[in-house]
Amino acid sequence: MEPIFLEPAYKDYIWGGTRIKYSLNKQTPYEKTAESWEVSTNPDGKSIIKNGMYKGETLYDLFEYKDVRKDIFGTKTADMDKFPLLVKFIDAESNLSVQVHPNDKYARRYENSDGKTEMWYIMDAGENAKIICGLKDNVTSRQVEEAINFDNIEPLLNYVDVKPGDVIYIPSGTIHAILGNTLICEIQQNSNLTYRVYDWGRVGKDGKPRELHKQKAIDVIDCSLKPQIKNTDNLESNSNIISSDYFKTDKIITKGLENYISNVETFYIMNVVKGFGKLIVGNKEYEIKYGDSFIIPATLGEFQLQGNMELLKSYI
Repeated sequence: MEPIFLEPAYKDYIWGGTRIKYSLNKQTPYEKTAESWEVSTNPDGKSIIKNGMYKGETLYDLFEYKDVRKDIFGTKTADMDKFPLLVKFIDAESNLSVQVHPNDKYARRYENSDGKTEMWYIMDAGENAKIICGLKDNVTSRQVEEAINFDNIEPLLNYVDVKPGDVIYIPSGTIHAILGNTLICEIQQNSNLTYRVYDWGRVGKDGKPRELHKQKAIDVIDCSLKPQIKNTDNLESNSNIISSDYFKTDKIITKGLENYISNVETFYIMNVVKGFGKLIVGNKEYEIKYGDSFIIPATLGEFQLQGNMELLKSYI
């Protein structure tokens, strides 16, 4: 058993920038890359294994190998229909659309899909960077419906200042948008289901306005959801920063050499969000740096992290 390193799937959506290519040193084929799907079995973008006996296969295929699933992904995944999470790096050079994701109940009834709850970790942000999360106080469903239908949702949106180290939790039903000049690590349910509410009046690569999903968005927006934001700069290592029904995420701060052990119940997705160092398993050493992602299998056993770096550890 060894750690699993992955080649991401890349997306060149119109709002992407150059940080995935140049700051994270990814081998993306695009000069401007919007998203790097680091850990994904989703049909819209599957990660490919870069090392070990499964090198060259997709993470999707590995999860489908039932005889090794529990050893690699943990006992909690034994009866799952699909890999539960999707982890991305997102580089927003300009604003993403204002959007919302449905919950499981709505998505399964109308889309034959899971819903989408997610979290964002701000890796980098420009001066005065903001995101949109939720609605202003006392906004009603009736106001939201009228605003969406008349393309006037902007005055109702809640803008929040963000800086590196901030964590934002986005449960399904929360209207939201990543705004320009932010680099984010996103941990989410394994779903690519998005309802666009508003797209700033721009057009897509074909010169036409991108599709909006107004009625579906109206159906699923929950006006009561408020921002859940905290900064993680002063936390101790191994602090839990998100705990939801779908995933948990801890922040690891490594200074020197530290010992860890895997968990037979679940895999760990590890994303290096600052610095560089080494992952040590037995007598093997793996150089890891800002922007790297890998999986610690459930039965890997003892491992060590050495260096001066910060990582997110996500699991179920």
